[in-house]
Amino acid sequence: MFSLGSFIIIAIASSIITINILIGISEIKSAKKITIAASIFIGWLGVIPLYWMKKYDILPDKVYFVLEYIFNFLLVFVFVLFLLLLLRDIVWYIVSNAFKLEDKIPWDWNPNNKTKLNKVNLIIIFICFSVCLYASWQAHKLPIIENKDVYNDKITGNLNLIQVSDLYLSRTSSEDQLEKLIIQINSLRPDVIVFTGDIINDKIEKVEPLIKKLQQLSAPYGLYAVMGDNEFHNNVYEAKKLFERNRIKFLFNGGITIKSSNIFISGIPDYITMTERINLHRTIYKSDKNSYRVLLSHSPIIIDALSKEVFDFVLAGHTLGGQFFPFHWFIKRMNKYLYGNYQVNGIDMFVSKGVGACGPKMRLFAPTDIASINFRSK
Repeated sequence: MFSLGSFIIIAIASSIITINILIGISEIKSAKKITIAASIFIGWLGVIPLYWMKKYDILPDKVYFVLEYIFNFLLVFVFVLFLLLLLRDIVWYIVSNAFKLEDKIPWDWNPNNKTKLNKVNLIIIFICFSVCLYASWQAHKLPIIENKDVYNDKITGNLNLIQVSDLYLSRTSSEDQLEKLIIQINSLRPDVIVFTGDIINDKIEKVEPLIKKLQQLSAPYGLYAVMGDNEFHNNVYEAKKLFERNRIKFLFNGGITIKSSNIFISGIPDYITMTERINLHRTIYKSDKNSYRVLLSHSPIIIDALSKEVFDFVLAGHTLGGQFFPFHWFIKRMNKYLYGNYQVNGIDMFVSKGVGACGPKMRLFAPTDIASINFRSK
């Protein structure tokens, strides 16, 4: 597991490399160098005291809201800066060495050209700000609607199911943004709404006002949810009580049959944090063997343990679609299934990129989404 100690080591090493590349040979004054170096260290490490402030409620929520945005923005900024500076040096090295083969390096590509380096650094800083602003916009705009039609002989009537995943509601979530999301979901006229985990990302008392707003969602067959790793880490039993007080039924190794469509919607606890609590036999116990069985699972890797004789369709989330490039590759390596449609062991699965964001409220090349799945008789 990625620990705090590992993060600190990486942050310090990245800070030193960034400072060395950015201002190591610059002719700017020492005071400015110290200011830039301090800013880079704060950018990498500022989120650590922020975490403890949140955990122990040291600051008023409104103050924390501002600080979280600033320090998360800085963290992403210095991360992108680090990557672009490394890329700059790699390109510079390759080109300058190519010119060396001709025994002459043009002054524009000479590593000692401090004027050129400073101009390139300013361009890189501008690109970093642009990337961060774009990623912030991507995370805050309304989700894309992923429409999917499913046809099967077991289904006896039409059913529109809306999947919402990874809301990550916390004390810094925007009520206005949540209300717009609710309006968007209701405009799709869902028959049933399901949440595939990580609805909350904070203490229960901090998110209760936001969860109450979810009562504005309208679906004749109800609202259902399964537990994600964040529910587990924020007192899973209190989370269950909170959701059920607000008309959201938690499916914990169980399910419900929608008779008009012959669809059985079931759910299991989070595969990663509560593996030993999963009971697939109990999950389908109340279903008919001829029903079309849909399984809600926070983590998509559960599908490797399933059989097409037991389940027909899986809805999952957890991965956030990678959230921020280039983390797509690492998250896919960890979870095997990143986002979109899959068929495994004869079972169809859709993995949502989710609605919220983990850590910095930013997304790059992983826009938020909601799944609108139309189940139809074949």
